[in-house]
Amino acid sequence: MRTRTLGAATVSAVGCGDLSLVVAAARNLDLTALTRALHHAVAVGISLVEVAAEEGAERIAGDAIRALRMRDRVVVATHLPRFAHRLGIARREILTEQLPLGHVQERIEATLRNTRLDALPLAILPLRASWRESTAWPELAGACMRLVREGKVMQWAHLLDDEPATAPDTSGVAAEPFVATAGTFNLCQRDRVVTLARRPLAGGAFAGTLAPGTTLALRDDRLAIDPATLESFAIAAAHLAPLVRNEPPAARSCDAARTVLARGRRPADVEATTLADLALRWVIDAGAIALPRLHRVADVDAAVAAASARPLSPATHSRIDGVFPQLDT
Repeated sequence: MRTRTLGAATVSAVGCGDLSLVVAAARNLDLTALTRALHHAVAVGISLVEVAAEEGAERIAGDAIRALRMRDRVVVATHLPRFAHRLGIARREILTEQLPLGHVQERIEATLRNTRLDALPLAILPLRASWRESTAWPELAGACMRLVREGKVMQWAHLLDDEPATAPDTSGVAAEPFVATAGTFNLCQRDRVVTLARRPLAGGAFAGTLAPGTTLALRDDRLAIDPATLESFAIAAAHLAPLVRNEPPAARSCDAARTVLARGRRPADVEATTLADLALRWVIDAGAIALPRLHRVADVDAAVAAASARPLSPATHSRIDGVFPQLDT
């Protein structure tokens, strides 16, 4: 399996992304299967586990790492949420209100208790690029570094998921204590440079299963996706279908996608097995660590296969790059 450097650690080029009991429950995913998939992932060599800011998820991740005696080999990446404002009080995008020092300290302590780890291997701080210009920024950065010196956090990353798509990349800014940038990064959202690529399959769009007519659980967050966006997912799947051996179901889910599929030209050498395989390998080839949600053992095995495969050829990358301008017209 390919690997990546993450600060002082070396981790697998694919990890378990966004371990969330809330999302799992909303999508009717069995907790036992979710836990089994996590244990399997760690056992087969996946060495980065991203955990949502939920007490239950943090407990499950910590329990798995301790049970498998992998504390020295697996990086658990936990999220530090912004301060929850009280009802009736205006929420302002100001650093001192979103990430007050007391809140940062309390959340780190709570996560340590939940995971029962000696130190948090990687803590992810939600950070707007503009906040680095705040007069409060040096104090917050100093507090983060103090937590490292105290042995409570080993490394920090910053999350830019709430930034506009055109936000400047800040991963190269010499602003301690960050060793990595986390953000949404996939075939259609690729206008930034990140270390930790969240949502590499765009919620299932690049698994080839999310399209018009897809049946979802009653509380699934993806029910909010509008029909036009679902159709665009299907068209994307149809454009990419000739590049994979197993045709994605979404490619035949609507008339527009079927029209695109009929015009598709299959290359002589088809390098990827599934659309998810293609999408994950593209993210890994970009130098990022892919963090798909791995809810089932089969998902884990497919992700490991993608991270173990050779890089996609320049010809395949060229075909992929040619798809998205077409989708915009």
